Amino acid sequence: MSSDLKSNLPQINFKGAKSFEGGVYEFEDFRLDPAHLLLYRGGEEISLTPKQVETLLAFIERSGEVVSKDELMDRVWPDSAVEESNLAQNIYILRKALGETADGRPLIETLRRRGYRFNAEPRRNGRVRPEVEQRDEATVESAPDPTVNDDATVPAAATENRTDGRKWVTAGVLAIIASLALIAWLASGRVAESPATAPQTEAPLSSDPVVNGGRSPAYDLYVRGKVKVGSENREDTEAAIKLLEQAIAIDPNLAEAHAQLARGYNTMAFKYSSDADRKQFHENAEVAIEKALALNPNLAEAHFARGLILWTNTRRFPHEKAIQSYKRSLTLDPNLDETHHQLSTVYSHIGLLEEADESVNKALEINPNNTLARFRAGVYKEYQGNFDEALTIFKTIPDDFTPLLVDRSTAETLIQSGRLDEARQLVDRHLARFPQDEGGSFTSVKAFLLAKEGKQKEAEETILQALEIGKGFGHFHHTTYNAASTYAALNKPDEAVKWLEFTADNGFPNYSYFQIDPNLDAIRKHEKFVDFMTKLKTRWERFRSIAAN
Repeated sequence: MSSDLKSNLPQINFKGAKSFEGGVYEFEDFRLDPAHLLLYRGGEEISLTPKQVETLLAFIERSGEVVSKDELMDRVWPDSAVEESNLAQNIYILRKALGETADGRPLIETLRRRGYRFNAEPRRNGRVRPEVEQRDEATVESAPDPTVNDDATVPAAATENRTDGRKWVTAGVLAIIASLALIAWLASGRVAESPATAPQTEAPLSSDPVVNGGRSPAYDLYVRGKVKVGSENREDTEAAIKLLEQAIAIDPNLAEAHAQLARGYNTMAFKYSSDADRKQFHENAEVAIEKALALNPNLAEAHFARGLILWTNTRRFPHEKAIQSYKRSLTLDPNLDETHHQLSTVYSHIGLLEEADESVNKALEINPNNTLARFRAGVYKEYQGNFDEALTIFKTIPDDFTPLLVDRSTAETLIQSGRLDEARQLVDRHLARFPQDEGGSFTSVKAFLLAKEGKQKEAEETILQALEIGKGFGHFHHTTYNAASTYAALNKPDEAVKWLEFTADNGFPNYSYFQIDPNLDAIRKHEKFVDFMTKLKTRWERFRSIAAN
């Protein structure tokens, strides 16, 4: 080992002395051992990577101060060029692990456009890790060099008891192994598998996600299912349901798995089911959410899932109730990125676009990897008339990520930008891939393109076809909005207003968007449209007051 590398290593000591000069940090009910990059709550180790612990250590060192992202990046990755998303992910994991202070403040607080602040007051003491055995100081001083295996060099106390000698050799070997692991980590930037993440043999099953320092099989299935259900495309949703059902079969008391399973069932009912299956999926979702709340009435994920189930076409989109559920979830856990994201979706549908922007930006700040939230940020740009910005964001979404939503929004925005040929190509390509056209979404966009081309008969036939396909689907209000746009382009204002009224009454009373959408320009001066918008503005103002409370 080079002397330079050796001098930079934390001093590992298995003899029961302090973990490092100055001991460990304590804050709230946590203890941080910097020398070994380990965090404990009570006597239980919290599973974190070394870089996540280093991120926490950076906060502790600047407790109470505002620390910028750049300062944190320089502190945690001093000699590496890494993406800022690595820092955001570390902070997301730490927030989940740490929670709030005793007085209800987040331990890691975000200060918009400034950075972060650590709100605990850490203390220093000399205690070592809980698993380190305390030994008699005299015995420690007589310990032999573990690399020497010669009875003549072993002190008399050790030769009299061969068991004690083997203990010292074992301790020495452990020290060497730990040192080599740290050397490998520092040299390569990768972390050796820690006991907290190593595979467990015959681990008991428990509703507690942490079992014997590792993760229970049920919890691992839950996490995998939670990741997949977040994409909301059909393939991933079906896979997520299977994973979550397996998790519950192993551990029926895992409330989080019931909550995410409710979300999966709800997605299938809302987006991908015909009349024959929709009722059963809705019923399954209701049962799953009731089980989750019975197991844990204060589970933030359960109140989030309840908001999803409330805000559906079968419930006639009770916007206020859904907002209340999401706000309850965020009161219990303000760092749930998906709750912020789904709350933004409700806000956007009722025309509260500033509130939608704020909520989706919180979601992305907590979890930059939330692709669906990033897509929705583009939708909100479209609803505000910033079509080029919307298209730029849509281009960052993977091709196979929820094509039902992404392709439709892209095609609609291309039309609003006057790029009809590109929109037509996208619609034809999507319908070739997905001829069933859930919700009639793309058939309705095709009808509008035909209307823009002056093909009145074909446009009317196609929009009627879209309305027949889409009847009963969760996103049917987007199909009916395209019907209104189609009739506006055909200069049939009465039909256009009729479908706008239907759209507003069935989940999409987006006053702000209706005000600026160029597709409705042809009917803006029509008496029925003016009257409709006046009434819709009154609803919009009421929604604003509800969101503010």
